[in-house]
Amino acid sequence: MAVGQENGHRADAGRRRIPKMAELVAAELRQKILKGEMKPGESLSPESALVEEYDVSRPTLREALRLLEAQQLITVRRGSHRGPVVSTPSTDLTARSFSMLLELRRATLADVYAFRMVFEPVAARMTAQDATPEQIAGLRALLEQEYAARGDAVAFPALAWKFHSELVRLSGNVTMAVVAETLELISERHAQAALLQWADGDRQRDRAYRAHLKLVELVEARDGEQAERFWAQHMAEVGRKLQSSKEHSIIELLD
Repeated sequence: MAVGQENGHRADAGRRRIPKMAELVAAELRQKILKGEMKPGESLSPESALVEEYDVSRPTLREALRLLEAQQLITVRRGSHRGPVVSTPSTDLTARSFSMLLELRRATLADVYAFRMVFEPVAARMTAQDATPEQIAGLRALLEQEYAARGDAVAFPALAWKFHSELVRLSGNVTMAVVAETLELISERHAQAALLQWADGDRQRDRAYRAHLKLVELVEARDGEQAERFWAQHMAEVGRKLQSSKEHSIIELLD
């Protein structure tokens, strides 16, 4: 359905801000992308077709596309194969915006970790109850990468927190999974900074690996209750160790 004539009827501007035509076009395209009517990697219609469909000028359409590009919902290709392509927003962008908001609200790394302890043990139980053999094999593959990186104080935390996020993703709860991905960058950088300080960093990395291995064994055994208890205990122990390290602000870890 066309957005309407660019010079069409407008409501009383004194009551509220009237959206610009470009915003209306962007809103309709955004809805189609979010509803899955246009999928990542799919090209939008040619510019001439979009101009006709929405009955707008080319400058208005291009402004609408810039709004979608800023939201990472499309990528505008340059060169011989030009044109907008549907894309998936990067979690990194969300993580940085969210991190700035946390910093402005004076959140601490202890806050972040305490919040993870609310949902991650529950996710461990849900994963143990519902994970498929293929998904469990994926966790095993991550464990192999962790084992190979135990001597690397930079690579290991990235893999370890990827394990955390994957565990939450396999719970099947999309909201928890998105939150875990958003917090992953903060947690990963925090762990890296701490491990570089600890004199027993090698022992701590080995301990983390063994805890992850134990959890996967509980998942394979379909023991959801024990998986939840074990993960809560493990995270509490790691949290105490992390919070004994030099204090960093959230933004310091991301800059």
